[in-house]
Amino acid sequence: MKLTGQSKFVPYLLLLMAGAGFSRQAKAQYAYREALNAYQLYNFEKAKPLFEKAFRKKPSAKAAQGAADSYRLTKDYQQAEIWYAHLWETQGYTPADELHYAAILMNNGKYEVAASHLQHYLLADSGNKLALQMQEGCRMAATWLGQPVKGTLENMQALNSPYSDWSITRYHNKYIFASDRPFREVLKSAFFENENIKKKMYTWTGNSYLHLYESNGDSTDIKPLEKKTINGAYHSSNASYNGNGNTMYLAITTLKKRPGSALGKDSILTMNISVKEITLNDQQQWVVSPELPFNATLQYSVGDPWISPAGDTLYFVSNTGPGQQGGTDIYYAVKTGNSWSNPVNMGPQINTPGNERTPTFDAAGNLYFASDGHPGLGGLDIFKATQQAGGWNIVHQGVPINSRYDDFAPALLDSALYFASNRDGGKGSDDIYRFIKATPPAPKPTPAPQFSISGIVTDRASNRPIPQVAVSLTHKITGNVIQVMTSDNGQYQFPADSGGVYELSYVKSKYTAINHDTLSLKGYTTSVDIKRDKQMEQTPLHVPFKLDNIYFDLGKSDIRPDAARELDKLVTLLQDNPTWEIELGAHTDSRANDAFNMGLSQRRAAATVAYLVKKGINAQRLTAKGYGETKLVNHCANGVKCTEAEHLANRRTEFIILKL
Repeated sequence: MKLTGQSKFVPYLLLLMAGAGFSRQAKAQYAYREALNAYQLYNFEKAKPLFEKAFRKKPSAKAAQGAADSYRLTKDYQQAEIWYAHLWETQGYTPADELHYAAILMNNGKYEVAASHLQHYLLADSGNKLALQMQEGCRMAATWLGQPVKGTLENMQALNSPYSDWSITRYHNKYIFASDRPFREVLKSAFFENENIKKKMYTWTGNSYLHLYESNGDSTDIKPLEKKTINGAYHSSNASYNGNGNTMYLAITTLKKRPGSALGKDSILTMNISVKEITLNDQQQWVVSPELPFNATLQYSVGDPWISPAGDTLYFVSNTGPGQQGGTDIYYAVKTGNSWSNPVNMGPQINTPGNERTPTFDAAGNLYFASDGHPGLGGLDIFKATQQAGGWNIVHQGVPINSRYDDFAPALLDSALYFASNRDGGKGSDDIYRFIKATPPAPKPTPAPQFSISGIVTDRASNRPIPQVAVSLTHKITGNVIQVMTSDNGQYQFPADSGGVYELSYVKSKYTAINHDTLSLKGYTTSVDIKRDKQMEQTPLHVPFKLDNIYFDLGKSDIRPDAARELDKLVTLLQDNPTWEIELGAHTDSRANDAFNMGLSQRRAAATVAYLVKKGINAQRLTAKGYGETKLVNHCANGVKCTEAEHLANRRTEFIILKL
């Protein structure tokens, strides 16, 4: 068959299209390889656009993953979320990618979406401690955000720059902190030919390496610390001083030749972090101490040092060590003489499968540290750990100290908590903040318990209140007496003392007085008003009142002991009613002759009056009257046969009130 011109063109066009597709794929592969190379060199700033380019040329999970991870590692959370979403759409993600995605969603404040991804992740790995802690952070976020800690948060504007500023401490009234701001006066020459060192640039961030600076208080007069012993060509940060100020620890990075390798321009070498000890000699010069035994720069990192004021315990973090729980753990080593103990892991209550960073202690011995493995709002959050029986009590420090961003490097200076954060609204990448917790208002003094005794005095017959009753309160211990008059409503009230024992009396003209009403406030610890309502009886004139159990021996008028006890009651009544004048009347039965009975009753009445006078009653208030058998109360007159009980009813002693 003969091909037409159009037929000849079709395979040619297909060939061109195939060539174009191959070209795009090749360019995508080339861009990806270049991006991966930059990524492996930790040059994330260079890697990010290259991964994006590779993805645009040919969408793939590995290109999306590279871009997402590069943005995550450089703390660009918005872009990281976009690229993890692209990775999610490719269906080429790994479980680790989903965990990173959830963490980025938390950084962006999307806790419900993050919780959904964590729930999905836990379906495959239900016991993953880090995922479970992140899930708890999502659950607690609303509580922390809704209940901020009261206090004042301040961005330390004078210290901060458009770059990263953090790890603040104080030395001789000066702030010491780390910053990756441009540092043009670090070592004049590098140790060897290396393009990166010449530029004095840290490819991870695209900024200078971290160096230590000092500032006189909040002044903007900021300068680097002494160059040779402290600030080198690479990172210097996390300065910590002992209590005497003559020993300093800091985190550094240096280049060391790996055994068996030719270190040169094109070599790839990870610079791990180590802790450096520097001491102040007699000439007040900082001198580098011998290498600390737990540094191993070619194998692992040791950083974030904090030395105890006594200089005998060094706390630090490491990504490798005994008892390692996760990413970076907090360790400590104890110094005896010139020797250090082996590092001790702080244990699983402090350390998690995540990263624990920047330990420090306050004067009370409480540990402050940053972690992304304990439940938090996202990224690194600051926690306080207090030692207690059986371990540590760890408390999230809440908002505004913590945020959905990285909050780390706490320092307790004076009464303030200093820390670093890359939250929105800062001056640069990481900024130094100061939080002064609001002083809680002084607790209102607990008012002393108030005690009182009150009541209403009423008429027993009518139940109406009685005004102008003289109510007296006697303190049985001190003897103090307070008297008040009842109001028109019959009310009265007294202040009283805790534990007091009191006696109340109620006196009113034409009413029978009430005395010896005893009460105690012992045992009362809270305010109380003890109620004592009383009813008083009007006192009738010329109405006989029988005195019970006043017995005399047959034919005699002597006061027997049993009768004296009853007469004492009358003494009290007369004492309570000092205006009364009474007649004491004695009565006999009819069984003796009338004259004898009259004489006997008179002698008995006189004996009764004599007893009362002996007890202190004024004789002028008393009248003795013998009635013999003239006022029998029943039918048992002369010659009438009666029972002994009927005769007994007639033998009685009575009193009548003659005058009130």
